Amino acid sequence: MHNLIAPFRHRPRLLPFYELTRSVHRRAPKQPPPPPRPPPSPPKPPQKPETFTLHDTTWEDPYSWMSKLNDKVAMRHMDVYMEQEEKYTEAVMSDTDRLQSKLQSEMASRMAADLSTPPLRWGPWLYYRRVEEGKPYCVLCRRLAALNEEFMSYKSPSAGFDFRSGRKIEQKLVDYNVEADRFGGYAYEDQSEISPNHRYFAYLMYDRDKDFFKLSVRDLNSGVLFNKPQAEQVCNIAWAKDGQVLLYVVTDSNKRPYRMYCSTIGSSEEDVLLFDAPDNTAFLKIRHTKDFRFVTVKYYCAKWSKVYLMNAADPLSGMAIVWEGEPHVHCVLEHHQGYLYLFTNASREGKPVDHHYILRKPLEATSDISNWEPAFAEYQGLTLQDVDFCDSHMVLTTREGRSIKLCAVELPLPDGKHMFHLKELNHHFLPLPTYVSHIYPGPNYDYYSGTMRFTVSTPVVTEEPLICL
Repeated sequence: MHNLIAPFRHRPRLLPFYELTRSVHRRAPKQPPPPPRPPPSPPKPPQKPETFTLHDTTWEDPYSWMSKLNDKVAMRHMDVYMEQEEKYTEAVMSDTDRLQSKLQSEMASRMAADLSTPPLRWGPWLYYRRVEEGKPYCVLCRRLAALNEEFMSYKSPSAGFDFRSGRKIEQKLVDYNVEADRFGGYAYEDQSEISPNHRYFAYLMYDRDKDFFKLSVRDLNSGVLFNKPQAEQVCNIAWAKDGQVLLYVVTDSNKRPYRMYCSTIGSSEEDVLLFDAPDNTAFLKIRHTKDFRFVTVKYYCAKWSKVYLMNAADPLSGMAIVWEGEPHVHCVLEHHQGYLYLFTNASREGKPVDHHYILRKPLEATSDISNWEPAFAEYQGLTLQDVDFCDSHMVLTTREGRSIKLCAVELPLPDGKHMFHLKELNHHFLPLPTYVSHIYPGPNYDYYSGTMRFTVSTPVVTEEPLICL
């Protein structure tokens, strides 16, 4: 009994309050972090070595099968490998899921909810592309600029309907989600041109199964796709005859542009072959001038470059050569009120140059390919980078040191003189943001408009549309 009650004869010692508190809040010993998981092994595509020889050099390429787009077995292997790559990427980046989600949320909050390009005005219409919610590809739309100009949001349904007047104000021209169904679930457009009469839309869509671009022409009023022309292996298009005729260039088996055809829209007649390159090393490229008066045909190879001019009102009347120079030069031909302008970096008097310049000559002097005169005198330290035209102005992109400027020169230039100094002409410099690094001309289809669009790049903003004049 003594042993049982002995422990209770003396009261136990109580801990001080601060010690009790400290013991209650004492942290558990810190556990070492778990070792990181070993990184996943990257997938290895199958190797199928093939031997190639070019310029007396022979090498072996184990992955050449990846470029055989027409080989269905190879493409199935490619699909399997790409799926493995995607899973590998997800596994490697899995520990950054929270960071990715945070960045995505922050970027989404700074982006416009309605994804749409700025409206491009051409004649009475505003053209733009927008992305509908939940769809991967955009929709080409237009609406009359005179109707409800205050409606600038392209998000459905307000973009397509004015609830106050009860009128539909948006017209869907091409839904590229539907085009993707036509071309095996993939929609890639290489070139597209709206006819100058705003009735037709010609565009080149990539056929992944056949590895070429296919030409399609759509009626913009009815939305119907024309049965002709629907040419294959097309690389270049240009409208003529006020939108009634479409010129297009096709490629051979080596993807060399070599033939130009003329197709009358709505006609059942066969397309007319206008030009067939006799030199199997030469290439063709066509474009219409900004005023749609002419179509220029650039014919070039490793030995020479030639530019031909074709009357857009009568494309079957033939074409005349207007310029010839050395190979591998940049040259763009424009027309303005009876004068031809050539923007080029070709050699001058047999001496190569490292900059562009503008030549000019009257339209009636096209038979003499050497009768070109410099349009502007050269300035020390000032270089010409680009030029764009409208009916009232020529806009020059110039660089002087690190400074890039847009200079608008009033047209037409005075007759009877060449090699003008800018100070002699009616010109002005357009306002630009600070620290401009690059300027690119926009589409500027509306030749008779006093508004021109450019894209400006700065160290702060990658690309920003700029409207001038």
